[in-house]
Amino acid sequence: MTALTEKLIDAVRLDLTPSLGVTEPGAIAYAAAAAARALKGKPEKVTCRLNSGIYKNSFTCFVPGTDGMGCAFAAALGAVGGDPALRLGALENITKIDINEAKRLVDEGCASAFLGDISPEISITVEVVSGDERAEAVIEGRHDRLVSLKVNGAETLEAGASALSQDERPAFRVSSAGFENIVRGLYEDGVADGLGFLDEAVRMDLALFEEGRRAGLMPLTLARVGAGDTCRERALLLTCGAIEARVRGAKAPAMAITGSGSHGILCALPVHEAAVFHGCGRDDERKALLLSALVTMYIKENSGLLSSACGCVLAGGTGAALGLTYLLAFRENSGIPTPDELIKLLSHALNSMAASVTGMICHGGNTGCSLKAAVGVDMAFAAAEMAVKGLGAESVHGILGPTPDLTILNMARVARDMLPVEETILDIMAEKNKN
Repeated sequence: MTALTEKLIDAVRLDLTPSLGVTEPGAIAYAAAAAARALKGKPEKVTCRLNSGIYKNSFTCFVPGTDGMGCAFAAALGAVGGDPALRLGALENITKIDINEAKRLVDEGCASAFLGDISPEISITVEVVSGDERAEAVIEGRHDRLVSLKVNGAETLEAGASALSQDERPAFRVSSAGFENIVRGLYEDGVADGLGFLDEAVRMDLALFEEGRRAGLMPLTLARVGAGDTCRERALLLTCGAIEARVRGAKAPAMAITGSGSHGILCALPVHEAAVFHGCGRDDERKALLLSALVTMYIKENSGLLSSACGCVLAGGTGAALGLTYLLAFRENSGIPTPDELIKLLSHALNSMAASVTGMICHGGNTGCSLKAAVGVDMAFAAAEMAVKGLGAESVHGILGPTPDLTILNMARVARDMLPVEETILDIMAEKNKN
């Protein structure tokens, strides 16, 4: 295996992170927990300032294990009962007493959230006050990257050590490898042997689905899909059900990629279900999952972690489409496709996704996510099925580029430049707050 392919695999392995609930409320709770744990007394006041993406995604998002929602409640709950050692799983061990105390802080106006910059760059600042003491925690760059923890204005050594420990992920960018090198790496000897960590991602996301079904947290999915008889319907059921359960507050983690559990679910479960349905071997499933993850990361590296575009469908859905195309190519074609043949098929699928789902908006973490994911799953299967027949949207059109790399960059550019849409969405949310 080449050094480049090893770097690509390592980038995916280090990026995958268990996340309890929607990642943005989880990140707020993590920051609040870090600040509160630095104080001696009980939290009396909690204030958070958030960039637009964090604020929007948490606005009406349920907090896992509770019937509460929103930015201020997530911060209050993290402060009174969160464990910062668990990072994005900070709320894993909360109690009923913690939930009631957090609700009291919100109801009495002692927990509040404010909008900071209109920006796709992650920025969370949470201040917790207890008596004469106050602590401030800051997360930047990634949902779980704590960069500062101050107590009464003085930086603490613990924050520095924490920031260092969470920056273990390499600076290597998946997009720097180039699309063709990513695909050619799938043909190298021993690639599948080092991908066992992807099995855990699938297991975790399937367990989230089962928890959601047990708890009755997927009514929209079940009404739309039912039992799921075909491969596509089964993939819709698993994917959309897991995402709906997550946004409705299921107390089970998803395996996040690029900081998002929904991205992780969408880029993995359709590929897994297709591999099971078609009887693909474990090696081919792992390679397809790797390809899906790398394409998801490639797009998000260029679009930004948070934007006004639905990254779940744009990135995770496109990753799934290419992972599905890989599986179908090895199943449908006579003999094993050469790398050049596979690149051509994958380019067809990529073009079809870019031509169809680019521009779908994100208006927060809510039940609409499962409905948008359904569009992503359905289009991913359609793109893959057309691709193996040599069909896809033609590169001459619109935002499609003459190469896969340019198409991805154009998709990401549209997502990145949708900030005016972000302002409109936030204006609507502000109007709802006044009513």
